[in-house]
Amino acid sequence: MKRSVNEDAPKELCQGHEDSTEVVDGMREKEPQCDVISDSNSLLQVKYELERSDLKKTLAFTGACAILISNVGGASIFIAPTTVLHYAGSQGMALFLWMLGGLVQLGMALGTIELALMFPKAGGPYFYIYQTFGDLAGFIFLWGFVLFIAGSTWALAAFTCSLYILSMIYTDCPPPTGLDMLLATFIMVTIVFINCTYMKVVTSIQKFLTASKLIAFFIIIIVGFAFIRTDTANENLERLTEGTQNNVGQLAMGLFSGYFSFGGWQLITFMVEEIKNPRRILPASVCSSFAILITSSVAAIFSYGILLSKEDMFKSDAIAVQFGNMVHPALSMVLSILVILCNLGSFNTLVMGQPRVLYAAGKNNQMPKMMTLLHKKFKTPWPATFTLGVLGFIMLQRGSIMALVDTIALYAGFMTVLMMLCILYLRWKQPDLPRPFKLPIFMPASFFILTLTLMMMSVMTKPNELGIVVVTVLMSIPVYYICIKWQKPARFFHYLDVLTNYLRLTLDLE
Repeated sequence: MKRSVNEDAPKELCQGHEDSTEVVDGMREKEPQCDVISDSNSLLQVKYELERSDLKKTLAFTGACAILISNVGGASIFIAPTTVLHYAGSQGMALFLWMLGGLVQLGMALGTIELALMFPKAGGPYFYIYQTFGDLAGFIFLWGFVLFIAGSTWALAAFTCSLYILSMIYTDCPPPTGLDMLLATFIMVTIVFINCTYMKVVTSIQKFLTASKLIAFFIIIIVGFAFIRTDTANENLERLTEGTQNNVGQLAMGLFSGYFSFGGWQLITFMVEEIKNPRRILPASVCSSFAILITSSVAAIFSYGILLSKEDMFKSDAIAVQFGNMVHPALSMVLSILVILCNLGSFNTLVMGQPRVLYAAGKNNQMPKMMTLLHKKFKTPWPATFTLGVLGFIMLQRGSIMALVDTIALYAGFMTVLMMLCILYLRWKQPDLPRPFKLPIFMPASFFILTLTLMMMSVMTKPNELGIVVVTVLMSIPVYYICIKWQKPARFFHYLDVLTNYLRLTLDLE
């Protein structure tokens, strides 16, 4: 753990420790002592307290790719890619905006690798913000992440899986009232318990679920191109650029939608501590995954346009199923099953990665210490996973799940802006810190300006979502001072310690 300290910090911070060092993954780690590194050319003095990780390094290249491919964009390409089309005006412009959005997200992912390899610890964006801007900034981000991202995305993912499963069973009538919530709860509980087992088992399951997404891409592309010489295809392709939007604001919103459709790559940074050789695997897996996703997504949307007109695409919220029906009902059924598995894979990656943020916050004393407990056998963060499971269940029972989409998108954009700001700030304040991976400075600066601009344009169309986010985030400041800074009320924290010890003994945690 690295924290900024003043030049007059007490020297006894690092006295009384023996100096035993070990090189792990290219980093000089110390256990349990700390070291103070001074840089005479820098305005900051940085204290490193590098501790041995308790999380197992189980993710190799294929495992990291499976997480990225499954979570980036989720199943949106098979469900509702028409948002970009709505703003683009034509299928040809929509193809261009999809590709451009993917390339922008790839650039930002590569920029964030700089932070991930500088601070290869669990927690991703939370950890980078905490290290760069201090305790309060880290807690403010953590507060918003838990309320707007973690619980909300779990509830939304479980509910989406439930809807698509029931749509296959109840084809001619709506399902019984409450069955969608019951099934969503069952899905959430099942995936949470699966993620409390060996990470190797979870990674193997994830590879299977990721394969379903790749197979769906393959089927749609092959079938679409097989019909490219038909009269329907010729008619649709002739209208490929018809209605192209000329309004810059509309095109910017289309770019934002395409850009958001390639989001979710941040999840791999939550788990960087569990990647076997992050300096090699992280850049390779990000580049490979985005190459597959951008190529497949653009080809799949082009395939949709071969059999479906622009008007047809707006008629359904399950465009892959509609595409299958144009060919044969059996193909529609196959694609429905693959989309369900794809949704489950995306949900599984969330449960794999997001508890690591609570784990990292517990290490920094910004979450109860129980969040740092791992199962002795499985080495997975049980309390952190169960906590987010409970939060996801609460969000699920609120009912208005789809209303969460806008606030999730807004806070995800805010998270990306902050990470780009971390890169720029550290380049300015700490230019001599080791950076195993580094992009030209104009790239993170450009991505910062672009993302901030797109967010502001999005907020102008939906200002209520911004108000909700701002008010909720500001509530974190008094909570930080009362609960984190002053540790009040003392009795509450005493009971937390008692509960932590009880869980440690009864659940075989450490």
